[in-house]
Amino acid sequence: MAHTKETLDSALERVFRENSRQLFISALAVTGCAEGAEDAVQEAFYGLFRMKRSPRHLKAYVFRAVRNAALDQLEQKPRDGIEDSEPIFESGGGPPDAAEKNEFRIKVIRAMKTLSDDERETVVGHLYADLTFRQIAKVREISINTVWSWYRRGMGKLRKELGDEL
Repeated sequence: MAHTKETLDSALERVFRENSRQLFISALAVTGCAEGAEDAVQEAFYGLFRMKRSPRHLKAYVFRAVRNAALDQLEQKPRDGIEDSEPIFESGGGPPDAAEKNEFRIKVIRAMKTLSDDERETVVGHLYADLTFRQIAKVREISINTVWSWYRRGMGKLRKELGDEL
């Protein structure tokens, strides 16, 4: 079904409004740094707003475009892993709460560094970007069984690293 340019633009704006944090986190899981993730989201939307027709599954298409832009960012500037200061987690609560959460956050980020890129991207996409396994499979253009396997292995590694804290 063809959409007018205005309808496609508003649909893209809606997808961005409803999923901006998830898009950023998905890009962050690939690039490993906030600056690269922001650049990837901006670059993807620059291209998306130039499209002539709406794809069949717009949300999955947008996530795939952001992932591809993040992979391009990674090619331009390879990462050394996830930075310890990455904004994946929400902050909140008082100072004692914040200190405890920050300590746990650092442990989780270090544990995430033990995962393969595929495991990390899947775990982050599912837990922090609120993507279903089916959505991750569509974005990655792979089988849902592969996504499930990466998630299961990644969570197993995280449980081993974090023990009772997880």
